[in-house]
Amino acid sequence: MLDNVNKLLRSMIFHASEVEIYKLLLQRGEMTASEIARELKLSTRIVRTRLKRLLNEGIVRRKLVQRGWIGYVYFAEKPEKVAEIIKRRLARTIHAIDEIKE
Repeated sequence: MLDNVNKLLRSMIFHASEVEIYKLLLQRGEMTASEIARELKLSTRIVRTRLKRLLNEGIVRRKLVQRGWIGYVYFAEKPEKVAEIIKRRLARTIHAIDEIKE
């Protein structure tokens, strides 16, 4: 049971760089992965990995743009929406923990 609870809790925790990416996008608006990496002094690979998770969680979004090149720019969801996403995620985790106990 403890292993299952640990897995659930680990899945809820955001990596520090994910939080920094979200904050940066909230402040700056649209940015490419390379711009984010440069600003936060992280590798582009790490940023792309973190962005993928944030996209899957619904915390950031992206859109395809053409600016002499074709690629994605990323932007942060509104804090109110992120709070709702986190609340729903927490509720699902609590429900899963309750099921483990039974």
